[in-house]
Amino acid sequence: MYKKILVIVFLFSVTIQSQNVVKGKLVPQKSYEWIVLYQLKGAKQIYIANTKIKDGSFLINMPSTASNGMYRLMYEMGGNNFIDFIYNNESIELQFNPENLQETLQFLTSEENKIYTKYLRANSTIQHKIDSLQLGYFNLKTQKEKEEVAKKYKEAILKKDSIQSYYEKKSEGKLANHFIHAGKIYSAPEIIATAQEYLNAEKLHYFDSLNMEDQVLLNSTFLTERIMDYVFYLNVSDDVEVQDALYKKAIQEVLQKVTQNISYRSELIATFLYVFSQQENAVVTNYLIENYYSKLPQEYISQEVISQAKENIKLAIGNTAPEITWEEEGVTQTLSKINKADTYILVFWSTGCSHCLNEIPKLYEYTKDNKEVHVIAVALEEDDKAFNNYAKIHVNWSNVLALNKWQNPVVKQYKIKATPTYFILDKNKKIIAKPDHIEDVKKFFEH
Repeated sequence: MYKKILVIVFLFSVTIQSQNVVKGKLVPQKSYEWIVLYQLKGAKQIYIANTKIKDGSFLINMPSTASNGMYRLMYEMGGNNFIDFIYNNESIELQFNPENLQETLQFLTSEENKIYTKYLRANSTIQHKIDSLQLGYFNLKTQKEKEEVAKKYKEAILKKDSIQSYYEKKSEGKLANHFIHAGKIYSAPEIIATAQEYLNAEKLHYFDSLNMEDQVLLNSTFLTERIMDYVFYLNVSDDVEVQDALYKKAIQEVLQKVTQNISYRSELIATFLYVFSQQENAVVTNYLIENYYSKLPQEYISQEVISQAKENIKLAIGNTAPEITWEEEGVTQTLSKINKADTYILVFWSTGCSHCLNEIPKLYEYTKDNKEVHVIAVALEEDDKAFNNYAKIHVNWSNVLALNKWQNPVVKQYKIKATPTYFILDKNKKIIAKPDHIEDVKKFFEH
């Protein structure tokens, strides 16, 4: 299954009573020592249990109350180091090479998982061939080449349909049937002439096989993952404003399909909020809160979800920079009220930072005679000795002393993890850029 997008993780403790087991073997074990079991439900990953891997083997007791559905074994955090499997009130035994999971995963018991694993491999192989033929077709020059590829494409479509029908019939009456039916990805019956027509067809038929009210799919993350793929991989633009508009339109299209199950709708919107706020996309995050999340029934709204999303975008481009107060020649100054230029460079640095001692002098030389740009330099220090010396040099700047370095409230508010860190603000103190280095600062003003 195609995994790209991170989901929200909720941890719940579960009282375990022995019943069915999940038994596995890593061949070879490598350095993996623990394996964790989660239940996948809606947009959530629910913690069930964990156990130590001994001599490459592990065994987890399933709770007697465990519901049927999709579960995940994670043997390393991050990446694709996990196995998803169907649980249908039976013990499961499997083995795999953790370094080559896709080709080596083998279920020794459980017809559900044997069928589904074989389907995923067969379907992935033929889909890859179809996609390769279709994408290659766009670059062909001669009519003969196009006819040959179109013929191969038709043959591949027939094979794909045959694979789909075979596994749907073989899985009848099993939970796997729900995932196999929903796993059918649309491919046009005949090869498409242009890339735009291809993309239009993909978007038009993307949800053909997805039943948004199928309780088995809802009791997994299957629908959420497919929805995330639609929003993030079929709606792409290099232009930021166009991209945000595409995101909004895709979200609207998806949520129009998810109206019956309010609980899942709430989880899905919360997942969108998590992803977009992590990306510091303030435009789409605020759009989601104002137009969808805040309009849910009160019992489905979590103020913690809203607060966390807003905290994540606090320093996003387009937002007003958090307030800073400092003393300058005996006068109290504030970031919000300072009025010295049309553009401001807010830089966090330290006299004990070697990168800073390289970049800050260059920044001063670059800005000292530019009356349209004013620098506010916040120095992370343990005392004021070195700061006072540099303040005498940087006479054209506003020099701010942040004592206690990383523990200083302003430093924490701006989530500073390294120095130097730059923010470029407009005259209203809105963040308009976040350059990484002095050269990026120069490029911003030059372009």
